[in-house]
Amino acid sequence: MSETLPKRKLGNTDIELTEFGVGGFLGLLTEEGATKGDCEQVAIDAVRRAYDLGVRYFDTAPGYGGGEAERHLGLGLRELSGGERSTLRVSTKVGTHPEKRQQYDEDSIRWSLDRSLARLNRLDIVYIHDPGEDGHVDQIFEDGGALPTLETLRDEGVIEAIGLGNRTHRYLRRAIESGRFDVILPSYDFHPLRDSARSVIEEAKQAGMAVVNGSPYNAGLLAGRDLDEALKKRGAPEADVERARSLRTWCGERGIDSGTLAMQYSLRNPAITCTLAGPRTVHEVETNIEHATTALPK
Repeated sequence: MSETLPKRKLGNTDIELTEFGVGGFLGLLTEEGATKGDCEQVAIDAVRRAYDLGVRYFDTAPGYGGGEAERHLGLGLRELSGGERSTLRVSTKVGTHPEKRQQYDEDSIRWSLDRSLARLNRLDIVYIHDPGEDGHVDQIFEDGGALPTLETLRDEGVIEAIGLGNRTHRYLRRAIESGRFDVILPSYDFHPLRDSARSVIEEAKQAGMAVVNGSPYNAGLLAGRDLDEALKKRGAPEADVERARSLRTWCGERGIDSGTLAMQYSLRNPAITCTLAGPRTVHEVETNIEHATTALPK
């Protein structure tokens, strides 16, 4: 069995997560001619490689890749032995299933979670995902909404922890102020190009709430690969692109990989329990972990 990456405690829970976790794009290949079988095998291989390199936390969502990312993770998990699977922490999300998008009532939450459990078998953390307006957040908190539903499931031992995954800071602050969540998952706003989530992260820490930081590479701009190739796969605001070009030049002058800098920018914040990237393939898993473990010059 491989050694694990360093672990950190998830807020006030009994859960420990490896400081780097694999997010939900496993096997979502963009190459022309990639078949369904190709995607499945790539995902299975990536889960195995991540495990062998010490990753013990995987996150996904039924909305990623139209449901394929969650299914791919389930295929990979089933290829592990029972003993290996028992060492992992796994999370998914509710509220953004493609068939019930941004529906936060109890029936929709249970419906979505039942389908995720059928794919993943066991879940440790469930995030309420991407409310798009204040009315959604109100529904999440009200009787018959997502939060009371997940609190019941946590009390029943179906899940262990509840999170909110969202980029909107005022929604994350409502979660923190409520004291009813175990973890928040901000995204795209804490990396070397932009650290606007810093105050939210600190508020969560002061409240005893964990933080899992998503998108440390800012949607690939800082992942270390060719920037123009990254932009072909996903666009970005021009201001972010210009900052990324400047940062990559700065890193190049010092012999530093921008991906290493970006990953460790998040890992070195003691208020962040885990940093999630979204590798698709074995190579990307290996690159992520190289970024997480490479020593940076003083």
